Amino acid sequence: MISHLRYGATFIAVLACVSATTAFAAGSATFHIITYFNKLGSPTGILEGSPGVFYSTGTASPYPVFSMTAQGSEAVVAGFPGSKFAGGGLVAGDDGRFYSTVASTSTIWSVFSVASAPGSKKIYAAQPVSPAFTQNLPDGTLLGIGAPSYSVVNTDLSGNVTTLYHFPSEETPLLIALYASDGTYYGVSVLPDGSAYVYRTTPAGSVTKIYNFPSNTFSTSYSSSLVEASDGNLYGTTSMGGNGYGSIYRLTFSGQYTLLYGLPQSSQSAAPASLVEASDGSLYGTTIGGGSQLFRITKSGSFTVIKTLNLYTDGECDCWLIQGSDGIIYGAATLGGRWGAGDIFSLDAGLPLPRPWAQHFTPAAGPADTKVRIWGRNLLGASVQFNGTPAATVTNSGSNYVWANVPAGATTGPITVTTPGGTVTTAANFTVQ
Repeated sequence: MISHLRYGATFIAVLACVSATTAFAAGSATFHIITYFNKLGSPTGILEGSPGVFYSTGTASPYPVFSMTAQGSEAVVAGFPGSKFAGGGLVAGDDGRFYSTVASTSTIWSVFSVASAPGSKKIYAAQPVSPAFTQNLPDGTLLGIGAPSYSVVNTDLSGNVTTLYHFPSEETPLLIALYASDGTYYGVSVLPDGSAYVYRTTPAGSVTKIYNFPSNTFSTSYSSSLVEASDGNLYGTTSMGGNGYGSIYRLTFSGQYTLLYGLPQSSQSAAPASLVEASDGSLYGTTIGGGSQLFRITKSGSFTVIKTLNLYTDGECDCWLIQGSDGIIYGAATLGGRWGAGDIFSLDAGLPLPRPWAQHFTPAAGPADTKVRIWGRNLLGASVQFNGTPAATVTNSGSNYVWANVPAGATTGPITVTTPGGTVTTAANFTVQ
């Protein structure tokens, strides 16, 4: 069927929503096409903004920003007609808005943001650097990789970009910038011979190389991934190396490297790319190319192909993966599918709901009715208690931020956040004044 998208006050039929469900032998997982893409171009990333509602940008004029429910209902939030175009995926701010970059044909870059409703678009002042945002941060700013002079950048919610570190001119950093539990940023920078290194950057811009990869391990033509898992280690993918077709590895913060799996030669797919830790403690990912594969790998290196995608019915990766608040894994394929522009799909592997994680909050003290920002992961649908006293006013901004007002009668103690997936209590106390 054809789904109608709202752009401003006008409904336009621009995106086909075709459902196809396949149960397959890997046992406990069901693959489902939510929507095939056509006139909007290919999806760029996928972000859960509220329970069961996802946001992305399209690559075809008017370069739309759109929402989509898990059932396939879409709505265009904004577009960039004329000489401007959206330059990448979205990251949630702490203000209920979603941020990315807009560029013009004259290569003038600006940060833009939208809310969940049409007519909410804001474009901020032009910047000398175009940031590709990778995640939000506990202090409410956004982390990313800047271009065309490659750098690690930080951006406030008024669109002002600050460069933390410039890479040498011969290097190409991958679009990875990860805020880790040690309070620093991690990423991968690639040299012309395909060698690379994993770096750690402090918020002040001091860089340390913690592991060096040999030549012919990475290609800047392919995506790679780097995540911090719940065991406190980094897990990543290489686009070459291993058996020559990419690898999945574990790396400690001190630089201890372990090869978990080298992908064998395949006539269908290329290197592993997207990687996400799910609520069962395993890592789920995709490989790139026709016949892309969805896979599961345990932290001990046990590798299982869950599904091999059919180019014409399932799409083709490069793909982005996230685990939704309902426990289902959602992905955005950039190519293939019914009309060649990719699709958004789901993979229901019967996983438990993701448990919340939250340790950062600000301010650290205040009287009753103080509005407190809590940062973490898997925080959608949260309720909050201050040392056991429930907060009456609680709001989410994406899955990483919760705002809660200190309730009357609260006493000094930790903050507890509860979601449908579980409960987490902060290590630090909030001081009631």
